[in-house]
Amino acid sequence: MLLLRRVLLSSSSAPSPSRAQLANQAHRLLLHPPETLLSPTARRRIAAMAAAAPSMTREAFRAAVNNTLERRLFFVPSFKIYGGVAGLYDYGPPGCAVKANVLAFWRQHFVLEEGMLEVDCPCVTPEVVLKASGHVDKFTDLMVKDEKTGNCYRADHLLKDFCKEKLEKDNTLPPEKVEEFNKILAILDDLSAEQLGAKIKEYGIVAPDTKNSLSDPYPFNLMFQTSIGPSGLSPGYMRPETAQGIFVNFDSLYRYNGEKLPFAAAQIGQAFRNEA
Repeated sequence: MLLLRRVLLSSSSAPSPSRAQLANQAHRLLLHPPETLLSPTARRRIAAMAAAAPSMTREAFRAAVNNTLERRLFFVPSFKIYGGVAGLYDYGPPGCAVKANVLAFWRQHFVLEEGMLEVDCPCVTPEVVLKASGHVDKFTDLMVKDEKTGNCYRADHLLKDFCKEKLEKDNTLPPEKVEEFNKILAILDDLSAEQLGAKIKEYGIVAPDTKNSLSDPYPFNLMFQTSIGPSGLSPGYMRPETAQGIFVNFDSLYRYNGEKLPFAAAQIGQAFRNEA
């Protein structure tokens, strides 16, 4: 990312390149960094990985890259000494440096060059805000549970995987079944809990890990709930997206912008989703 910044911060005495030219230069530098910027050891390792890449599967190559990044402390699983938690990671020193450069490049491109209005809002959001936005009632996934182990799965993913596997691997499917499975895939996002449950039972879909039977689908809200203050009377949530902080500040941003439209607002920050 430092290379990107060097491209962007070109000499003011030279003719100013277009944004497309800057992007192309940065892209070339990222794909083909000058060898003088790499140590001999790094050059040898890159050459070895490049030579081995054609013979590696995608999964093996991804594992090799992840292992290298973790070993070099770009990132590590959070709370690793206590077993870790799926989906949570810590950035190490080089990871923090990369992140900082990406954010600086993003802010330069969108906020500064486009004249956007940047805000920084709290990660905790009162329930009333997310109730108004629909998140409290509708920000859910339909889950099913292994009736013996208690493991949870997204109901729509199980049905989608079943239909795709049948279409791809079962050459004996009659035309009406092919049409039926394709129709399910097309309307999958619109199926209710009752409809998903009926299809799971009709097709005999079971837990993929244990082959145990599954519960009926039930809604699972993806937001982390908390309470604001010691009384527990002011419920809140960790924000599931950064947009709500921008929306509730629209009036203030409008006045800040001289009560003129249009304007654009931006926010950089974390969002929290309790996804399966």
